[in-house]
Amino acid sequence: MKNIAVEKYVSIGFQLGKTSYWLILFNTIIYFALMILAGITIIGLLVLPALITGYCKFLLKVTRGEEVVIADSLSSGFKNGMWWKTLLYSLIMIIGVAIGYILLIIPGIYLSIAWSFGFYLVIDKDMTPLDALQKSRELVHQVGFWKILILTIIVGVLGILQIIPVLGGLLYILMYPFVSMLIPAVYENAIGGSLVHTDKN
Repeated sequence: MKNIAVEKYVSIGFQLGKTSYWLILFNTIIYFALMILAGITIIGLLVLPALITGYCKFLLKVTRGEEVVIADSLSSGFKNGMWWKTLLYSLIMIIGVAIGYILLIIPGIYLSIAWSFGFYLVIDKDMTPLDALQKSRELVHQVGFWKILILTIIVGVLGILQIIPVLGGLLYILMYPFVSMLIPAVYENAIGGSLVHTDKN
């Protein structure tokens, strides 16, 4: 794992987003449209973790410089028992973070950051949900808790653009291919992967 500054992660995320801009944009629209449709019914909600799995796998492939296509990794969330693992992980995380926010907010913020890599570890390393939560916490502290918190705040601040009628939402959508690559880039470095664009600029 390399010691990378926050601004360098932003630069790497921008470079990754620029490299596969249109594919990231189109796949993001496809996945989010499917997630919205799935969220209409209770049964559909159960499918959400599988869709998120496919989307995260796609982002990891972009991060690793692998070939990607339209609707890439769409079926991966339904293979090899990944659906129930990601569903269980999602339930544990949502409940844990919710309890944390109830307990004076700060514990909730901490868990939200400490478990940032958990979903990726489940789908990328085939970890059990509990092992993924523990490993995520370890990796986050190795990378730097405050670095990930700052990156999360940056993403959140950019998300505020959406409150601007029409134009704000459009700008955010156009920026999303860059924003979406930030956490995958940090995760890839955290696990010691060969991070694309690390040595550029």
